[in-house]
Amino acid sequence: MAITTLDGALAGMQPLRPFAKAVTATLVAGRPASLWSLAGAPGAGAFDTTLAGVALSSTSANVAGQIPHSDPGSGNSHLARFTGAANQPGQLLLCDRLWHNGGMDRTSTGAQTINSAAFPARDAAGSTNGDGVLIGMEVSVAMGTGTPTITLGYTNEANTASRTATNIDTVVASSAVGAFYRLGLQAGDKGVRSIQTVQFSATWGTSGTLNLVAYRVLASLPITQANVPNEIDVLTEAMQRLYNGVVPFLIFVPNTTTAANISGSYAETQG
Repeated sequence: MAITTLDGALAGMQPLRPFAKAVTATLVAGRPASLWSLAGAPGAGAFDTTLAGVALSSTSANVAGQIPHSDPGSGNSHLARFTGAANQPGQLLLCDRLWHNGGMDRTSTGAQTINSAAFPARDAAGSTNGDGVLIGMEVSVAMGTGTPTITLGYTNEANTASRTATNIDTVVASSAVGAFYRLGLQAGDKGVRSIQTVQFSATWGTSGTLNLVAYRVLASLPITQANVPNEIDVLTEAMQRLYNGVVPFLIFVPNTTTAANISGSYAETQG
């Protein structure tokens, strides 16, 4: 039976899942840092090595690096509580990781064919259309000194092809592990259904590894003061639906360049 009351939400509460990560690399104020590949709790996640990439799902088994989740035996899952603290102010994003890839040539300036594997049915409506699905470029091995513009060729949520996205966050030289460059969508688009190509305006240098990530933001938690926790709950986050197979992970948007220790907890309700 679907959860329709606070009593139902309380009855369906699942075990609390704590998380703790230390971001040791130099951060850039206002530029997101993914916590996916960092050691801690949960442990570090891995990346795919193919251009087409892989769809990610926790239904059969949890994906290494994700906050733990188990699909309900019946009914739905919803976000019940999300708490977080850091030793600097910023914004902590709880996201669903739908797909990621690898194998891109950091030195090439030509269009590289991606033709992404199909994303799972976890967009804003629980479909494969891509509504609310965003794309980021994540650094998994520290990059060289290049500072290219990133251009993505994609198909949008209305199945319109030949759309173009470029990076919102300016690429910095020697990008550290976890650097996460968000890609803005073409005017009028609400999400990405699939990726066809990626192109860099200049080489990234002689070292490093890049990965494209398709993700959907589930919740945004403001960290307003250093070392002071904040939280959202089943009321303040409007019972965010967590579709079966969800792969929760964290992105932190810092206020300063200070290295960050980030901790908190995550809980679901099911029914």
